[in-house]
Amino acid sequence: MSDRQSDEALLHAFCNGDRDALGELAERYERPLLGMALGLAGGSRTVACELVQETWLCVIRSARSYRRRSSVKTWLYTILINRGRSWYAAQRGKAVHACLDVHHSASDSTAAPDASIRRSEQRARLTEALDQLPPARREVLVLCYHHDMTHEMAAEILRIPLGTLKSRLHSGLQELRQQLAAEVSR
Repeated sequence: MSDRQSDEALLHAFCNGDRDALGELAERYERPLLGMALGLAGGSRTVACELVQETWLCVIRSARSYRRRSSVKTWLYTILINRGRSWYAAQRGKAVHACLDVHHSASDSTAAPDASIRRSEQRARLTEALDQLPPARREVLVLCYHHDMTHEMAAEILRIPLGTLKSRLHSGLQELRQQLAAEVSR
């Protein structure tokens, strides 16, 4: 039997004065939140770190108002998405790049240089195409494909109906395909 506490139990313990409980939650979710923030912040590590820091500050301020309508994980991602939306709104007119957090396998380091260059060019084209998408579609793509979330979980985090999520996902993928195909035909 595991003595690992649930996220809800840790949040409750934090609300009752156990600072270590928040540390354990941060240990569980810091990296996934940072990965999501990188996608929202166009790959800017500095901005992503600020978004995650703002998320934790919001958790500290509003932990007592958590009502268990969703899991703690979903609540954390929802806070981060809202922080990201605020940041994005403040960036009007500036280029924002959605970033795919690509992890290279060990074989990538020994791959032929031309294959590595092609992959790098493909990632750059995809990042540029993602940048052209409206924020609502980009968020759905980042959650579902970058973070491998189920459609149901992504819809809950974004607080949209499942049908809306699927529609945004479909239209976002279709738009990406069109952009990438147009670029190849040039």
